[in-house]
Amino acid sequence: MQIQDLANSYQTKTDEELLRLATNSEQLTLEAKSVLRSELARRRIDGTEYSEAQSEKEQLGDNAMSRGLSLSEYPRAIGEFVEDVLRVYRGQFWFFMALVAPAVVVGYIAVAMGRNEAWEIARHLPRGGQALLSHKTEFAEIWLSNSLGYLVSWMALSFSFGAICFAVDQIGEGVTPSVPDSLMAVCHRLGAFLRLSLLLFFLVLVAEGAGGLLSGSILAILPYGRVHPGHIAIWVLTFGVASLVLLLISRFGLAMPALILDDYRVGKAMFRSDELTEGEWLTLAVLLAKSLIGGYLAGMCPFWLASFIPATSRLPAWFPWILTIASITGVAVVEPTMFIGFALLYVRKAAPEVEGSTQLSTGGISRCDSLTA
Repeated sequence: MQIQDLANSYQTKTDEELLRLATNSEQLTLEAKSVLRSELARRRIDGTEYSEAQSEKEQLGDNAMSRGLSLSEYPRAIGEFVEDVLRVYRGQFWFFMALVAPAVVVGYIAVAMGRNEAWEIARHLPRGGQALLSHKTEFAEIWLSNSLGYLVSWMALSFSFGAICFAVDQIGEGVTPSVPDSLMAVCHRLGAFLRLSLLLFFLVLVAEGAGGLLSGSILAILPYGRVHPGHIAIWVLTFGVASLVLLLISRFGLAMPALILDDYRVGKAMFRSDELTEGEWLTLAVLLAKSLIGGYLAGMCPFWLASFIPATSRLPAWFPWILTIASITGVAVVEPTMFIGFALLYVRKAAPEVEGSTQLSTGGISRCDSLTA
């Protein structure tokens, strides 16, 4: 991290935060100490009298620690956390795009191929309820084609997620991340990564299946109460149940950074994620909403705009490709938010428990603080 970046970061900190850094100055680099001394002198703050008082305060405040986290650092307002996520994203925008965009392209192609294959199979099926019952194999092939497409997309995005977890941790330590290093971090844990990704995909399939049954059951029961929902109500119900299911599954979203950053085994990473996300429903919901809803809107926006073009207009043959590229670009821009949010949430909640310290730093800024600098 550059000296000017350190100076800008220290200028945004409160007096108490600067004094806390001065108390733990043995963990800072020489450049960071120099910048810190300059900032203290500029504010005319004497840090020598702070050490004893702060030491006594920390002894009295041991019982005010929640899951190893200082109350002054966490929990924070959800709005501030989202701002921190966006700040990290903006600071390395093109880097995160380089990690996510290829995965989005691969996922789009895989899903499109799966749907096309399913459509080709469905085209040859007879029309009529009774005749369809004898084509169970074809229905299985349709399900398999769609599922394989979504599986490839899931694995590609999961690989990007793992790389982003490593990158966010590097940013927190004041190191400029690189695409090759981030990808290699996932490759070093490839076996465990594949098992975890497949497990999470299986859980999503099961949960979505259960959500579909729940939605269908509700829609089947409503007519008995003389309630006949319209298309919008059915869509809202289906989307709401699916979102609730994904929110439940998101409790395991921190398993990926636990596996990549702290070398947890798959089972332990799942339990660790469930532990760290306890009471974080609002944070998880906001991250999911920004990614899923934002991604859907970004992906569909080009096609919605194109619908306003008069039908009589003569468009070039390549125009549909422009819409597709714009849709993929929109999804790629929105998607990193959730991955960065999960990684940052893990770093903030798990880092203070590493070696009993809340000041894991390089370049003079703590692991948590440098992510918001």
